Amino acid sequence: MNRFRRAILRHGVAGCLVLAARYASESLSAIFYRHERHIWYVGAASSAKDEHPLPIGLKLQRSGREHLDLLSESKLYGWSAADTFFSEGGDLWIVFDGARPAFCCWVFRERMPTVAAPGGWKGLPAKTACLEGVVTDAAYRGRGIAPAAWSLVARSLNEEGIETITMKVEAGNRSMKRAVLKAGFQEVALMDYLYVCGLSRVRVVPLSEVIGASKEILMEVQKLAA
Repeated sequence: MNRFRRAILRHGVAGCLVLAARYASESLSAIFYRHERHIWYVGAASSAKDEHPLPIGLKLQRSGREHLDLLSESKLYGWSAADTFFSEGGDLWIVFDGARPAFCCWVFRERMPTVAAPGGWKGLPAKTACLEGVVTDAAYRGRGIAPAAWSLVARSLNEEGIETITMKVEAGNRSMKRAVLKAGFQEVALMDYLYVCGLSRVRVVPLSEVIGASKEILMEVQKLAA
């Protein structure tokens, strides 16, 4: 009920009806068809350096549920999706420009969200964390905020004993792929997921010669295609 009241105050009755209709249409479409192509990346938490500092005036902050309304109002992340991530043990990190969110990402330590896994979640190897839900406000793109934020998050994770960080990026998102490589991540595999009328297919193609932690992540991703 509290969520419903917030939605009415934020969007009005007419706005809520439009959003509800859009959500119903997207949900119905997803019942019959879904196609996603992602590239999986792996990086060492210990390799994070100060090579990518945040622009002057911006600050990275580990955030909580009290920031959900602000995150939703800024259109960085939907309230419902963010609430689900918190319920699943996700940590939210936000880069602020004063009181305005400019960037956000999530960290998962035990299991990660992926559409190709049963139930939508896949377990992570020990001492491994997953970065997910990376979004930069359109007004702040092109300023190197994502690589800088990832480096700071990686250092924090390394201090708590995390050794490996993995993340996936949509295959067609060229700017994000450049940012991930700039931050020191390595391409590991291309995953193609297709769902049509109750039947799904997952294909995984290795993209490089991998060893150590990268090989472990590749094996986990390949399990999705088994």
